[in-house]
Amino acid sequence: MINVSPELQQEAQLLIANNQKILAVKLIIDHTRCGLKEAKDYIDGLQAGFQKPLSNPVHLDEQVLAILSQGNKLAAIKHYKDATGLGLAESKDYVEKLMQYKVSGNIAQQSRDTDIQNLISNSTINSQNPLKRFLIKLLIILLVAIALTYLMFKI
Repeated sequence: MINVSPELQQEAQLLIANNQKILAVKLIIDHTRCGLKEAKDYIDGLQAGFQKPLSNPVHLDEQVLAILSQGNKLAAIKHYKDATGLGLAESKDYVEKLMQYKVSGNIAQQSRDTDIQNLISNSTINSQNPLKRFLIKLLIILLVAIALTYLMFKI
């Protein structure tokens, strides 16, 4: 049995829906490191049970997140299950991973924005002191001159 993530299965289903079965087999081989026969059998099975293609997995994620924002996790899992044709356990795992990713992603984005704002405010403080900027430039020039002198006499 090949272990395929829901995301990979979605990509394979999209390729099958676009009549790109060979690319779907290659995708499975590349991501699971299984043999050609196993990958082809998996794609054949996926194609036989294929009900409806996902138009765009990104929009599905947005739809699931919209349902989750209303506080209805069960409805989000059901929506994902119906849209992908996956089992209940796979749908539940995917929705929970999506929740974790979005929560941690938002925290990381807020932290990054704060860091950028701090850098900007620090640079405006530094630009207000021309003497400090001049001394830093002078120090850099001196270090470069010392390094060049050392390299010239070492050779």
